[in-house]
Amino acid sequence: MELTKDKITDLLRNNDIAVARALVVLYNNQTFDEKQAQDAKYLNNKGFRPCHARIGTSMAEQYLRTGKLSNAQVRYWRVTGKEGMRIGIYTHQLIEAAQKKAALKRVG
Repeated sequence: MELTKDKITDLLRNNDIAVARALVVLYNNQTFDEKQAQDAKYLNNKGFRPCHARIGTSMAEQYLRTGKLSNAQVRYWRVTGKEGMRIGIYTHQLIEAAQKKAALKRVG
């Protein structure tokens, strides 16, 4: 199944674990020093935007430690603004990660 922007958006809107896993993907796209500083230091279209770096890093690390996000944390990422759902602005990175994962499955 190919993941399109619409499919990922629907998944993020309806599946709490998908939101948490998306945060981990974004966190893993951050550089080491960005993770340490909980900041976005480079304009490389990878990881969190500066406005979400601190909270995104914190929540991703929490999920990696505990396997859980609260309902309020998930709701934060589902807030809709002028660019759509907050977590949805990262769809291009999520599609890229899904494509890499699918390619590895085909090879391995």
